[in-house]
Amino acid sequence: MTPPTNPTPPPARSSSTSPRTRNWTGWTPRTAAADRTDEAAALLEARPGRTTAEVRDALRSLGRAAITAADVERLLRSSPGRFQHDEDAPPRWWPAAGMIGRTPPTRPTAPVRTLRGAPLYRWQEEALAAWRGQGRRGVVEAVTGTGKTMVGVAAAAKELERGGQACVVVPTLELLAQWREVLHRALPPTTKVGLLGGGHRDGLSEVDILVTVVNSARWSNLRPRRPGGLLVADECHRYGSEGNRLALETGFASRLGLSATYARSDDAHLVWLDPYFGGTCFRMGYRRAIDDGVTARFTVALVGVRFAPDEVVAYQELTHIMSASAAQLIASGLVPPEPLGAFFQAVSLLARSGGDDAASTAARRFLAALQDRRRLLAETPAKAEILSGLVPALQAADRTLVFTQSIAAAEQAAARLRAEGMRAAAVHSGLDPRTRRSVLSRFAAGELQAVAAPQVLDEGVDVPAADVAVILAASRSRRQMIQRMGRVLRRKADGRRARFVVVSVEGTTEDPALGAHDGFLDEVTDVADEVRRFPSTSSTTQVSAFVNRRHAHSPASPEGSGP
Repeated sequence: MTPPTNPTPPPARSSSTSPRTRNWTGWTPRTAAADRTDEAAALLEARPGRTTAEVRDALRSLGRAAITAADVERLLRSSPGRFQHDEDAPPRWWPAAGMIGRTPPTRPTAPVRTLRGAPLYRWQEEALAAWRGQGRRGVVEAVTGTGKTMVGVAAAAKELERGGQACVVVPTLELLAQWREVLHRALPPTTKVGLLGGGHRDGLSEVDILVTVVNSARWSNLRPRRPGGLLVADECHRYGSEGNRLALETGFASRLGLSATYARSDDAHLVWLDPYFGGTCFRMGYRRAIDDGVTARFTVALVGVRFAPDEVVAYQELTHIMSASAAQLIASGLVPPEPLGAFFQAVSLLARSGGDDAASTAARRFLAALQDRRRLLAETPAKAEILSGLVPALQAADRTLVFTQSIAAAEQAAARLRAEGMRAAAVHSGLDPRTRRSVLSRFAAGELQAVAAPQVLDEGVDVPAADVAVILAASRSRRQMIQRMGRVLRRKADGRRARFVVVSVEGTTEDPALGAHDGFLDEVTDVADEVRRFPSTSSTTQVSAFVNRRHAHSPASPEGSGP
Protein backbone atom coordinates (compact mmCIF):
# COMPACT_ATOMS: atom_id res chain seq x y z
CA MET A 1 0.00 0.00 0.00
CA THR A 2 1.28 3.44 -0.89
CA PRO A 3 1.86 5.49 2.24
CA PRO A 4 -0.14 8.70 2.57
CA THR A 5 1.58 11.80 1.25
CA ASN A 6 -0.10 14.27 3.57
CA PRO A 7 1.92 15.14 6.67
CA THR A 8 0.68 14.13 10.08
CA PRO A 9 -1.55 16.91 11.39
CA PRO A 10 -0.16 18.89 14.31
CA PRO A 11 -1.60 18.26 17.77
CA ALA A 12 -4.67 20.27 18.64
CA ARG A 13 -4.02 23.59 20.28
CA SER A 14 -5.15 24.38 23.73
CA SER A 15 -8.40 26.31 23.73
CA SER A 16 -6.65 28.96 25.80
CA THR A 17 -4.23 29.74 22.97
CA SER A 18 -5.40 31.30 19.71
CA PRO A 19 -3.72 30.10 16.49
CA ARG A 20 -2.09 33.49 16.18
CA THR A 21 -1.72 35.94 19.01
CA ARG A 22 -0.38 39.47 19.24
CA ASN A 23 2.57 40.69 21.21
CA TRP A 24 4.26 44.09 21.06
CA THR A 25 6.25 43.13 17.96
CA GLY A 26 3.33 41.74 15.93
CA TRP A 27 2.37 38.14 15.22
CA THR A 28 3.68 35.51 17.62
CA PRO A 29 5.52 32.98 15.43
CA ARG A 30 4.42 29.37 14.97
CA THR A 31 6.45 26.46 13.71
CA ALA A 32 4.60 24.94 10.73
CA ALA A 33 5.34 25.98 7.16
CA ALA A 34 1.68 26.90 6.74
CA ASP A 35 2.01 29.29 9.65
CA ARG A 36 5.02 30.97 8.06
CA THR A 37 2.98 31.38 4.88
CA ASP A 38 0.14 32.95 6.87
CA GLU A 39 2.57 35.30 8.57
CA ALA A 40 4.09 36.33 5.23
CA ALA A 41 0.60 36.95 3.84
CA ALA A 42 -0.31 39.10 6.85
CA LEU A 43 2.89 41.10 6.47
CA LEU A 44 2.26 41.72 2.76
CA GLU A 45 -1.36 42.67 3.35
CA ALA A 46 -0.21 45.18 5.98
CA ARG A 47 2.52 46.56 3.70
CA PRO A 48 2.44 45.34 0.10
CA GLY A 49 5.41 45.62 -2.22
CA ARG A 50 8.15 44.25 0.04
CA THR A 51 11.22 42.52 -1.34
CA THR A 52 12.17 39.01 -0.26
CA ALA A 53 14.82 40.48 2.06
CA GLU A 54 12.27 42.83 3.63
CA VAL A 55 9.84 39.95 4.26
CA ARG A 56 12.73 38.00 5.82
CA ASP A 57 13.61 40.95 8.09
CA ALA A 58 9.99 41.32 9.17
CA LEU A 59 9.69 37.60 9.94
CA ARG A 60 12.90 37.73 11.95
CA SER A 61 11.47 40.59 13.98
CA LEU A 62 8.57 38.28 14.84
CA GLY A 63 10.90 35.61 16.16
CA ARG A 64 11.89 33.66 13.03
CA ALA A 65 15.55 34.30 13.78
CA ALA A 66 16.86 31.44 11.63
CA ILE A 67 14.87 32.16 8.47
CA THR A 68 16.91 33.13 5.41
CA ALA A 69 16.10 35.01 2.23
CA ALA A 70 16.25 31.70 0.35
CA ASP A 71 13.65 30.23 2.74
CA VAL A 72 11.36 33.19 2.13
CA GLU A 73 11.86 33.01 -1.64
CA ARG A 74 10.85 29.32 -1.66
CA LEU A 75 7.88 30.03 0.59
CA LEU A 76 6.54 32.83 -1.61
CA ARG A 77 7.12 31.06 -4.92
CA SER A 78 5.56 27.83 -3.67
CA SER A 79 2.20 29.57 -3.17
CA PRO A 80 1.37 31.29 -6.49
CA GLY A 81 -2.27 31.35 -5.49
CA ARG A 82 -1.44 33.58 -2.54
CA PHE A 83 1.49 35.71 -3.71
CA GLN A 84 2.45 37.59 -6.87
CA HIS A 85 5.58 39.52 -7.75
CA ASP A 86 6.67 42.10 -10.30
CA GLU A 87 9.51 41.68 -12.78
CA ASP A 88 11.97 43.97 -11.04
CA ALA A 89 15.33 42.85 -9.69
CA PRO A 90 14.94 41.97 -6.90
CA PRO A 91 11.17 41.40 -7.22
CA ARG A 92 8.55 42.99 -4.98
CA TRP A 93 5.74 40.82 -3.58
CA TRP A 94 2.01 41.39 -3.14
CA PRO A 95 -0.93 39.23 -2.02
CA ALA A 96 -2.31 37.51 -5.12
CA ALA A 97 -5.98 38.08 -4.33
CA GLY A 98 -6.58 41.21 -6.36
CA MET A 99 -3.01 42.33 -5.62
CA ILE A 100 -4.35 43.78 -2.37
CA GLY A 101 -2.83 47.09 -1.42
CA ARG A 102 -0.81 47.62 -4.58
CA THR A 103 -1.15 51.32 -5.14
CA PRO A 104 0.71 52.11 -8.39
CA PRO A 105 -2.06 52.42 -11.03
CA THR A 106 -1.75 51.24 -14.61
CA ARG A 107 -2.22 54.82 -15.77
CA PRO A 108 -0.57 57.71 -13.93
CA THR A 109 -2.68 60.58 -12.71
CA ALA A 110 -2.51 64.05 -14.23
CA PRO A 111 0.97 65.58 -13.97
CA VAL A 112 1.79 68.39 -11.57
CA ARG A 113 1.28 71.50 -13.69
CA THR A 114 3.37 73.96 -11.68
CA LEU A 115 6.69 72.31 -12.60
CA ARG A 116 8.84 73.97 -15.23
CA GLY A 117 11.09 72.08 -17.61
CA ALA A 118 10.78 68.52 -18.93
CA PRO A 119 7.77 66.44 -17.86
CA LEU A 120 8.19 63.77 -15.23
CA TYR A 121 9.07 60.24 -16.21
CA ARG A 122 6.21 57.78 -16.08
CA TRP A 123 7.78 56.05 -13.07
CA GLN A 124 7.94 59.35 -11.20
CA GLU A 125 4.22 59.93 -11.83
CA GLU A 126 3.46 56.40 -10.65
CA ALA A 127 5.58 56.89 -7.54
CA LEU A 128 3.63 60.04 -6.68
CA ALA A 129 0.35 58.20 -7.26
CA ALA A 130 1.50 55.39 -4.96
CA TRP A 131 2.48 57.90 -2.30
CA ARG A 132 -0.89 59.65 -2.51
CA GLY A 133 -2.63 56.28 -2.39
CA GLN A 134 -0.88 55.59 0.91
CA GLY A 135 -2.28 58.75 2.48
CA ARG A 136 0.52 61.05 1.29
CA ARG A 137 3.03 59.09 3.32
CA GLY A 138 5.69 56.64 2.30
CA VAL A 139 9.23 56.03 1.07
CA VAL A 140 10.13 56.04 -2.62
CA GLU A 141 13.14 53.78 -3.11
CA ALA A 142 14.84 54.32 -6.47
CA VAL A 143 18.34 53.34 -7.54
CA THR A 144 20.82 56.18 -7.94
CA GLY A 145 20.62 58.01 -11.23
CA THR A 146 16.89 57.54 -11.91
CA GLY A 147 15.73 60.98 -10.76
CA LYS A 148 14.15 60.49 -7.35
CA THR A 149 14.87 64.13 -6.45
CA MET A 150 12.19 65.21 -8.92
CA VAL A 151 9.62 63.08 -7.09
CA GLY A 152 10.27 65.20 -4.01
CA VAL A 153 10.17 68.43 -6.02
CA ALA A 154 6.84 67.48 -7.61
CA ALA A 155 5.37 66.54 -4.22
CA ALA A 156 6.50 69.89 -2.80
CA ALA A 157 4.97 71.75 -5.76
CA LYS A 158 1.65 69.99 -5.20
CA GLU A 159 1.77 70.85 -1.49
CA LEU A 160 2.16 74.53 -2.37
CA GLU A 161 -0.83 74.24 -4.73
CA ARG A 162 -2.83 72.93 -1.77
CA GLY A 163 -1.93 76.02 0.24
CA GLY A 164 0.67 74.32 2.41
CA GLN A 165 4.43 74.54 2.70
CA ALA A 166 7.27 72.04 2.56
CA CYS A 167 10.47 71.25 4.41
CA VAL A 168 13.25 69.27 2.71
CA VAL A 169 15.76 67.60 5.05
CA VAL A 170 19.14 66.69 3.53
CA PRO A 171 22.25 65.10 5.11
CA THR A 172 24.99 67.29 3.60
CA LEU A 173 25.79 70.85 2.55
CA GLU A 174 26.35 69.62 -1.01
CA LEU A 175 22.76 68.38 -1.16
CA LEU A 176 21.55 71.64 0.41
CA ALA A 177 22.98 73.53 -2.57
CA GLN A 178 21.74 70.98 -5.09
CA TRP A 179 18.16 71.09 -3.81
CA ARG A 180 18.14 74.89 -3.85
CA GLU A 181 19.27 74.86 -7.48
CA VAL A 182 16.72 72.22 -8.54
CA LEU A 183 13.85 73.98 -6.76
CA HIS A 184 14.70 77.35 -8.30
CA ARG A 185 14.89 75.73 -11.73
CA ALA A 186 11.67 73.68 -11.45
CA LEU A 187 9.25 75.93 -9.53
CA PRO A 188 7.69 79.29 -10.45
CA PRO A 189 10.02 82.25 -9.76
CA THR A 190 7.60 83.59 -7.14
CA THR A 191 8.27 80.55 -4.90
CA LYS A 192 10.18 81.51 -1.76
CA VAL A 193 12.89 78.94 -1.07
CA GLY A 194 14.87 79.26 2.17
CA LEU A 195 17.92 77.49 3.60
CA LEU A 196 18.85 76.38 7.11
CA GLY A 197 22.44 75.28 7.74
CA GLY A 198 25.83 76.17 6.31
CA GLY A 199 25.52 79.73 7.60
CA HIS A 200 21.90 80.14 6.46
CA ARG A 201 19.19 80.75 9.07
CA ASP A 202 15.85 80.91 7.26
CA GLY A 203 12.70 79.52 8.87
CA LEU A 204 9.29 78.23 7.82
CA SER A 205 7.67 81.46 9.02
CA GLU A 206 9.36 83.27 6.10
CA VAL A 207 9.35 80.87 3.12
CA ASP A 208 7.26 78.43 1.09
CA ILE A 209 9.91 75.69 1.04
CA LEU A 210 12.73 75.32 3.55
CA VAL A 211 15.75 73.15 2.70
CA THR A 212 17.68 72.23 5.83
CA VAL A 213 20.72 70.16 6.73
CA VAL A 214 19.80 67.45 9.23
CA ASN A 215 22.31 68.70 11.83
CA SER A 216 20.48 72.04 11.91
CA ALA A 217 17.01 70.54 11.61
CA ARG A 218 17.20 68.41 14.72
CA TRP A 219 17.65 71.45 16.97
CA SER A 220 15.18 73.78 15.22
CA ASN A 221 11.44 74.38 15.34
CA LEU A 222 10.33 73.01 11.99
CA ARG A 223 6.60 72.77 12.59
CA PRO A 224 4.70 74.02 9.50
CA ARG A 225 3.06 77.42 9.82
CA ARG A 226 0.27 76.54 7.39
CA PRO A 227 -2.30 73.72 7.50
CA GLY A 228 -0.99 70.28 6.57
CA GLY A 229 2.60 70.60 5.47
CA LEU A 230 5.01 68.20 3.76
CA LEU A 231 8.34 66.90 5.01
CA VAL A 232 10.63 65.47 2.32
CA ALA A 233 13.57 63.48 3.71
CA ASP A 234 16.30 63.01 1.11
CA GLU A 235 18.60 60.01 1.72
CA CYS A 236 16.07 59.12 4.41
CA HIS A 237 17.91 55.95 5.46
CA ARG A 238 20.34 58.25 7.28
CA TYR A 239 17.66 59.47 9.65
CA GLY A 240 17.31 56.22 11.56
CA SER A 241 20.28 57.07 13.79
CA GLU A 242 19.72 58.25 17.34
CA GLY A 243 20.62 61.87 16.62
CA ASN A 244 19.24 62.29 13.12
CA ARG A 245 15.78 60.98 13.85
CA LEU A 246 15.19 64.08 15.99
CA ALA A 247 14.80 65.95 12.68
CA LEU A 248 11.68 63.98 11.74
CA GLU A 249 9.12 66.56 12.87
CA THR A 250 5.75 64.96 13.64
CA GLY A 251 3.81 68.15 12.85
CA PHE A 252 3.89 67.45 9.10
CA ALA A 253 0.76 65.66 7.93
CA SER A 254 2.43 64.54 4.67
CA ARG A 255 5.77 62.72 4.71
CA LEU A 256 7.92 61.52 1.84
CA GLY A 257 11.20 59.64 2.18
CA LEU A 258 13.63 59.31 -0.73
CA SER A 259 16.42 56.73 -0.81
CA ALA A 260 18.34 54.49 -3.16
CA THR A 261 18.89 51.96 -0.36
CA TYR A 262 16.29 52.25 2.38
CA ALA A 263 17.09 49.21 4.55
CA ARG A 264 19.65 49.75 7.33
CA SER A 265 21.98 47.10 8.73
CA ASP A 266 20.88 47.99 12.28
CA ASP A 267 17.16 47.54 11.40
CA ALA A 268 16.45 51.17 12.36
CA HIS A 269 14.34 51.51 9.20
CA LEU A 270 11.93 49.01 10.74
CA VAL A 271 12.01 50.44 14.26
CA TRP A 272 12.02 54.20 13.56
CA LEU A 273 11.57 55.07 9.90
CA ASP A 274 8.66 52.81 8.93
CA PRO A 275 6.44 54.12 11.76
CA TYR A 276 7.17 57.71 10.73
CA PHE A 277 6.89 57.41 6.93
CA GLY A 278 4.52 54.47 6.67
CA GLY A 279 6.90 52.11 4.89
CA THR A 280 7.94 51.85 1.26
CA CYS A 281 5.21 52.87 -1.19
CA PHE A 282 7.11 52.52 -4.47
CA ARG A 283 10.37 51.08 -5.71
CA MET A 284 12.30 51.76 -8.90
CA GLY A 285 14.88 49.05 -9.51
CA TYR A 286 17.49 48.45 -12.17
CA ARG A 287 15.27 46.34 -14.41
CA ARG A 288 12.57 48.92 -14.93
CA ALA A 289 15.06 51.81 -14.99
CA ILE A 290 16.84 50.18 -17.92
CA ASP A 291 13.69 49.02 -19.70
CA ASP A 292 12.18 52.51 -19.45
CA GLY A 293 15.35 54.11 -20.75
CA VAL A 294 15.78 56.11 -17.55
CA THR A 295 19.32 54.82 -17.03
CA ALA A 296 21.97 53.54 -19.42
CA ARG A 297 22.47 49.88 -20.20
CA PHE A 298 25.77 48.50 -18.93
CA THR A 299 28.36 45.74 -18.90
CA VAL A 300 30.46 44.47 -15.99
CA ALA A 301 34.00 43.10 -15.82
CA LEU A 302 34.84 41.25 -12.59
CA VAL A 303 38.63 41.24 -12.33
CA GLY A 304 40.55 39.19 -9.79
CA VAL A 305 44.06 39.92 -8.50
CA ARG A 306 46.33 38.07 -6.08
CA PHE A 307 48.19 39.19 -2.99
CA ALA A 308 51.94 38.79 -2.83
CA PRO A 309 53.06 36.11 -0.30
CA ASP A 310 53.87 38.66 2.42
CA GLU A 311 50.48 40.31 1.92
CA VAL A 312 48.76 36.93 2.34
CA VAL A 313 50.48 36.44 5.69
CA ALA A 314 49.56 39.94 6.86
CA TYR A 315 45.94 39.48 5.75
CA GLN A 316 45.61 36.18 7.61
CA GLU A 317 47.12 37.62 10.79
CA LEU A 318 44.77 40.62 10.77
CA THR A 319 41.77 38.39 10.07
CA HIS A 320 42.73 36.17 13.02
CA ILE A 321 42.96 39.21 15.33
CA MET A 322 39.54 40.39 14.18
CA SER A 323 37.94 36.96 14.65
CA ALA A 324 39.39 36.45 18.12
CA SER A 325 38.45 39.97 19.23
CA ALA A 326 34.91 39.65 17.89
CA ALA A 327 34.42 36.33 19.67
CA GLN A 328 35.66 37.88 22.93
CA LEU A 329 33.33 40.87 22.56
CA ILE A 330 30.27 38.75 21.82
CA ALA A 331 31.07 36.43 24.74
CA SER A 332 31.22 39.45 27.06
CA GLY A 333 27.55 40.14 26.41
CA LEU A 334 28.31 43.81 25.68
CA VAL A 335 28.17 43.43 21.89
CA PRO A 336 25.29 41.79 19.98
CA PRO A 337 26.34 39.32 17.27
CA GLU A 338 23.74 40.74 14.87
CA PRO A 339 22.48 42.70 13.07
CA LEU A 340 25.83 43.80 11.68
CA GLY A 341 25.09 47.50 12.14
CA ALA A 342 24.32 47.02 15.82
CA PHE A 343 27.52 44.98 16.26
CA PHE A 344 29.72 47.75 14.81
CA GLN A 345 27.87 50.45 16.73
CA ALA A 346 28.48 48.66 20.04
CA VAL A 347 32.14 47.99 19.19
CA SER A 348 32.70 51.64 18.30
CA LEU A 349 31.12 52.83 21.54
CA LEU A 350 33.34 50.51 23.58
CA ALA A 351 36.45 51.59 21.68
CA ARG A 352 35.69 55.27 22.31
CA SER A 353 34.95 54.74 25.99
CA GLY A 354 38.63 55.02 26.89
CA GLY A 355 38.38 52.17 29.37
CA ASP A 356 41.17 49.73 30.17
CA ASP A 357 38.86 46.76 30.72
CA ALA A 358 39.11 43.66 28.54
CA ALA A 359 36.09 44.50 26.38
CA SER A 360 37.20 48.05 25.55
CA THR A 361 40.70 46.81 24.74
CA ALA A 362 39.29 44.08 22.49
CA ALA A 363 37.09 46.64 20.72
CA ARG A 364 40.07 48.88 19.95
CA ARG A 365 42.10 45.88 18.82
CA PHE A 366 39.28 44.76 16.50
CA LEU A 367 38.87 48.19 14.89
CA ALA A 368 42.63 48.67 14.45
CA ALA A 369 42.95 45.30 12.71
CA LEU A 370 39.92 46.09 10.54
CA GLN A 371 41.45 49.39 9.46
CA ASP A 372 44.82 47.78 8.72
CA ARG A 373 43.15 45.02 6.69
CA ARG A 374 41.17 47.57 4.67
CA ARG A 375 44.37 49.49 3.97
CA LEU A 376 46.11 46.30 2.87
CA LEU A 377 43.29 45.51 0.42
CA ALA A 378 43.09 49.08 -0.84
CA GLU A 379 46.77 49.71 -1.47
CA THR A 380 48.02 46.40 -2.83
CA PRO A 381 50.29 46.97 -5.87
CA ALA A 382 48.31 44.33 -7.77
CA LYS A 383 45.41 46.77 -8.17
CA ALA A 384 47.70 49.50 -9.43
CA GLU A 385 48.97 47.12 -12.11
CA ILE A 386 45.42 46.44 -13.26
CA LEU A 387 44.73 50.17 -13.43
CA SER A 388 47.78 50.70 -15.63
CA GLY A 389 46.67 47.91 -17.92
CA LEU A 390 43.27 49.55 -18.36
CA VAL A 391 44.70 52.85 -19.63
CA PRO A 392 44.06 52.12 -23.35
CA ALA A 393 40.35 51.59 -22.60
CA LEU A 394 40.18 54.57 -20.24
CA GLN A 395 41.85 56.83 -22.82
CA ALA A 396 39.07 55.93 -25.27
CA ALA A 397 36.29 56.57 -22.75
CA ASP A 398 34.53 59.88 -22.31
CA ARG A 399 35.14 60.13 -18.55
CA THR A 400 36.23 57.63 -15.90
CA LEU A 401 35.58 57.44 -12.17
CA VAL A 402 37.96 55.38 -10.03
CA PHE A 403 36.60 54.39 -6.62
CA THR A 404 39.02 53.54 -3.82
CA GLN A 405 38.80 52.70 -0.12
CA SER A 406 41.11 55.39 1.23
CA ILE A 407 42.40 58.88 0.48
CA ALA A 408 45.92 57.51 0.04
CA ALA A 409 44.68 54.95 -2.49
CA ALA A 410 42.82 57.68 -4.42
CA GLU A 411 45.95 59.81 -4.61
CA GLN A 412 48.00 56.79 -5.70
CA ALA A 413 45.46 55.89 -8.41
CA ALA A 414 45.43 59.43 -9.81
CA ALA A 415 49.24 59.54 -9.77
CA ARG A 416 49.43 56.19 -11.57
CA LEU A 417 47.05 57.40 -14.31
CA ARG A 418 49.01 60.65 -14.73
CA ALA A 419 52.21 58.64 -15.07
CA GLU A 420 50.50 56.71 -17.88
CA GLY A 421 49.71 59.95 -19.71
CA MET A 422 46.13 60.58 -18.59
CA ARG A 423 44.74 63.84 -17.21
CA ALA A 424 43.65 62.68 -13.77
CA ALA A 425 43.13 64.04 -10.26
CA ALA A 426 41.95 62.84 -6.87
CA VAL A 427 39.01 64.33 -4.98
CA HIS A 428 38.42 63.55 -1.31
CA SER A 429 37.49 64.98 2.07
CA GLY A 430 41.09 66.00 2.73
CA LEU A 431 40.72 68.78 0.16
CA ASP A 432 38.98 72.04 0.93
CA PRO A 433 35.48 72.46 -0.60
CA ARG A 434 36.67 74.94 -3.23
CA THR A 435 39.34 72.54 -4.50
CA ARG A 436 36.87 69.66 -4.60
CA ARG A 437 34.43 71.73 -6.64
CA SER A 438 37.24 72.79 -8.97
CA VAL A 439 38.26 69.18 -9.65
CA LEU A 440 34.67 68.16 -10.44
CA SER A 441 34.17 71.24 -12.65
CA ARG A 442 37.30 70.40 -14.64
CA PHE A 443 36.05 66.82 -14.92
CA ALA A 444 32.68 68.05 -16.23
CA ALA A 445 34.37 70.34 -18.76
CA GLY A 446 36.51 67.51 -20.11
CA GLU A 447 39.78 68.98 -18.83
CA LEU A 448 40.23 65.85 -16.71
CA GLN A 449 39.76 62.37 -18.15
CA ALA A 450 39.57 60.61 -14.80
CA VAL A 451 38.82 61.34 -11.16
CA ALA A 452 39.79 59.01 -8.32
CA ALA A 453 37.86 59.20 -5.07
CA PRO A 454 37.08 57.30 -1.88
CA GLN A 455 33.64 57.48 -0.20
CA VAL A 456 33.29 61.25 -0.77
CA LEU A 457 31.53 60.40 -4.05
CA ASP A 458 29.43 57.56 -2.72
CA GLU A 459 26.46 59.64 -1.61
CA GLY A 460 25.17 63.18 -1.86
CA VAL A 461 27.75 64.66 -4.26
CA ASP A 462 26.67 65.79 -7.72
CA VAL A 463 29.16 64.16 -10.07
CA PRO A 464 29.40 64.91 -13.81
CA ALA A 465 28.37 62.07 -16.10
CA ALA A 466 30.96 59.36 -16.74
CA ASP A 467 30.76 56.19 -18.80
CA VAL A 468 33.37 53.99 -17.09
CA ALA A 469 33.77 53.18 -13.40
CA VAL A 470 36.76 51.30 -12.03
CA ILE A 471 36.03 50.04 -8.52
CA LEU A 472 39.32 49.26 -6.78
CA ALA A 473 37.68 48.88 -3.38
CA ALA A 474 34.75 46.52 -3.87
CA SER A 475 32.57 47.25 -0.87
CA ARG A 476 30.53 44.56 0.88
CA SER A 477 27.84 47.22 1.34
CA ARG A 478 24.95 47.09 -1.12
CA ARG A 479 24.27 50.76 -0.41
CA GLN A 480 27.77 51.84 -1.38
CA MET A 481 27.83 49.75 -4.54
CA ILE A 482 24.45 51.13 -5.69
CA GLN A 483 25.67 54.68 -5.11
CA ARG A 484 28.77 53.97 -7.17
CA MET A 485 26.75 52.37 -9.98
CA GLY A 486 24.51 55.41 -10.16
CA ARG A 487 27.45 57.71 -10.86
CA VAL A 488 27.91 56.04 -14.23
CA LEU A 489 24.41 54.78 -15.10
CA ARG A 490 22.95 58.18 -15.91
CA ARG A 491 21.66 58.30 -19.48
CA LYS A 492 24.17 59.31 -22.14
CA ALA A 493 23.15 61.78 -24.83
CA ASP A 494 24.35 59.40 -27.56
CA GLY A 495 22.85 56.30 -25.93
CA ARG A 496 26.18 54.57 -25.29
CA ARG A 497 26.44 51.96 -22.59
CA ALA A 498 28.12 52.30 -19.23
CA ARG A 499 30.99 50.00 -18.28
CA PHE A 500 32.01 48.80 -14.85
CA VAL A 501 35.28 47.19 -13.80
CA VAL A 502 35.20 45.67 -10.31
CA VAL A 503 38.68 44.70 -9.07
CA SER A 504 38.96 42.42 -6.03
CA VAL A 505 41.64 40.39 -4.28
CA GLU A 506 40.88 36.70 -4.65
CA GLY A 507 40.33 34.73 -1.45
CA THR A 508 39.48 37.80 0.65
CA THR A 509 36.37 39.58 1.86
CA GLU A 510 36.35 41.43 -1.49
CA ASP A 511 36.00 38.23 -3.49
CA PRO A 512 32.52 37.84 -5.05
CA ALA A 513 32.91 34.07 -4.71
CA LEU A 514 33.02 34.57 -0.92
CA GLY A 515 29.89 36.71 -0.71
CA ALA A 516 31.24 40.21 -1.26
CA HIS A 517 28.88 43.00 -2.29
CA ASP A 518 26.04 41.95 0.06
CA GLY A 519 24.00 40.28 -2.71
CA PHE A 520 24.49 43.29 -4.96
CA LEU A 521 26.02 41.27 -7.81
CA ASP A 522 22.93 39.05 -7.95
CA GLU A 523 20.89 42.17 -8.70
CA VAL A 524 23.12 43.55 -11.46
CA THR A 525 23.91 40.21 -13.11
CA ASP A 526 20.26 39.80 -14.09
CA VAL A 527 20.05 43.22 -15.74
CA ALA A 528 23.54 43.77 -17.19
CA ASP A 529 23.97 43.23 -20.92
CA GLU A 530 27.06 41.17 -20.18
CA VAL A 531 29.07 40.12 -17.13
CA ARG A 532 32.57 38.76 -17.77
CA ARG A 533 34.81 37.26 -15.09
CA PHE A 534 38.57 37.65 -15.41
CA PRO A 535 40.53 35.56 -12.87
CA SER A 536 43.95 36.71 -11.74
CA THR A 537 45.51 34.54 -14.45
CA SER A 538 43.97 36.78 -17.15
CA SER A 539 46.07 39.43 -18.84
CA THR A 540 45.30 43.14 -18.52
CA THR A 541 45.16 43.21 -22.33
CA GLN A 542 42.13 40.89 -22.21
CA VAL A 543 40.40 43.06 -19.63
CA SER A 544 41.14 46.27 -21.51
CA ALA A 545 39.87 44.80 -24.77
CA PHE A 546 36.55 43.85 -23.13
CA VAL A 547 36.10 47.28 -21.58
CA ASN A 548 37.09 49.03 -24.81
CA ARG A 549 34.71 47.04 -27.03
CA ARG A 550 32.40 49.20 -29.12
CA HIS A 551 29.12 48.05 -27.65
CA ALA A 552 25.92 48.79 -29.48
CA HIS A 553 24.18 51.88 -28.22
CA SER A 554 21.22 51.71 -25.88
CA PRO A 555 17.74 52.31 -27.29
CA ALA A 556 16.61 55.90 -27.51
CA SER A 557 15.42 57.18 -24.15
CA PRO A 558 12.13 58.96 -23.51
CA GLU A 559 12.00 62.59 -22.54
CA GLY A 560 11.62 63.19 -18.84
CA SER A 561 13.04 64.62 -15.68
CA GLY A 562 16.35 63.14 -14.69
CA PRO A 563 18.13 63.36 -11.36
